[in-house]
Amino acid sequence: MEKENTRTIILLEFVEIEKQRQQCYTTKERDSCIIAKNYIVGILQTIQNLFTGAQRTEQRSINYTLPFGSATQVDSKKALTFTAVWAAIRLLSESVSTLPVGVFRKENNGDNIELNNDLSYLIKYEPNTYQNKIVFFEKIMMDMLTNGNSYVQIIRNGNGRVIQLLPLNYDDVDIYVLENKLYYSDKNIKENIESENMLHFKLITGSDGITGLSPIEQNMNSLGWYADLEEYGRTFFKNGAKLSGVLQTDRALSEQAIDRLRNSFNKNYSNLSGSNQTAVLEEGLSFKPISISADQAQFLSSRTFSLQDVCRIFGLPPHMLSDLSKSSFNNIEMQSQEFVSYSLLPFLSKIELEMGLKLFRKSSVGREYIKFNVNGLLRGNVKDRADYYKTAITNGWMNINEVRRLEEMNSLGADGDKNYLQMNMTTINKIGQEDAS
Repeated sequence: MEKENTRTIILLEFVEIEKQRQQCYTTKERDSCIIAKNYIVGILQTIQNLFTGAQRTEQRSINYTLPFGSATQVDSKKALTFTAVWAAIRLLSESVSTLPVGVFRKENNGDNIELNNDLSYLIKYEPNTYQNKIVFFEKIMMDMLTNGNSYVQIIRNGNGRVIQLLPLNYDDVDIYVLENKLYYSDKNIKENIESENMLHFKLITGSDGITGLSPIEQNMNSLGWYADLEEYGRTFFKNGAKLSGVLQTDRALSEQAIDRLRNSFNKNYSNLSGSNQTAVLEEGLSFKPISISADQAQFLSSRTFSLQDVCRIFGLPPHMLSDLSKSSFNNIEMQSQEFVSYSLLPFLSKIELEMGLKLFRKSSVGREYIKFNVNGLLRGNVKDRADYYKTAITNGWMNINEVRRLEEMNSLGADGDKNYLQMNMTTINKIGQEDAS
């Protein structure tokens, strides 16, 4: 009789296993598969205990929330929907694209002269027939910050002079090395492009030393957590900040009954589609909701942490993304200068060097160069600038017209080009001689 009952139990258990398996394959949901897998493991352990006579130890969990899985997968398109990521990329892209830029030549006497030639026009105003300079550099920065790489094809005339700079789609470009030489291929134009005719701007390179690493992909887990936090906040408030609850009963329930009730209740009422529905309870159960505030859930502090995490990813001072928790009146100006020194200059140096190597003839590299002007971003307040200019003029290393040009004021003519030096200054070795005379 005992063996017959055992076979009956085993048959019923395998029927339940088959039902779970069918549910897993028909719904195609990962969570259902995980639940079914855990259920099957428990069933097999039960069957083993029936034959081995091992004493069953019942384990019950008091956790009333569903376990969290891995972070949401985030790609470049998804990342741009986050306000902090969008603000960081917009800030860096617009800051670089709106900086004054020019082509310069270093003379033999050390002077740097700005050139006004065809290449200068492309860089300062119109790189191609459908983009101006601002849109062009925004495209470069956007590609670098999302994909880690940006490609711009150099179009030359018969004499080898640059006549257009055409940005390419990141997804259409492939890179390969042939006989120690780098080549690029574009799926749209169906031709191979030598590295001399391709501007390749990249962030930190990977193991191949050729392609840059995407900050979105490298920080996928952190941004995935950010996505989960955004979804948590949306459902938190949409459901009236009621996170979960407990099912109570005075009866002793088996482990199978507990699992079945938990899975059934979560399936029907834990998601948004199940809100405001009427719950039907059995086994003498009663539902006790648990409500907590956003502050108790540390939701606001988590959002602040995610904002700081984005600042770390893109190398930005937090106050540039409106996080003033660690800023004060005394250090805000220094943090703004750090934005130029540590956030912008790495991008500017990469762009300047890549353009300088490939847009000029080899005989002119180093003597002719492209330079962004960041002086406007480094300017302090009016008082600090006045003291700086006064020191420069009285010590003779700047004249009045140079100062006025920095302040975007008209020159004073020839008199403003004169340099002045205080007459009461002399060298140390002449001090004693002047007193004796």
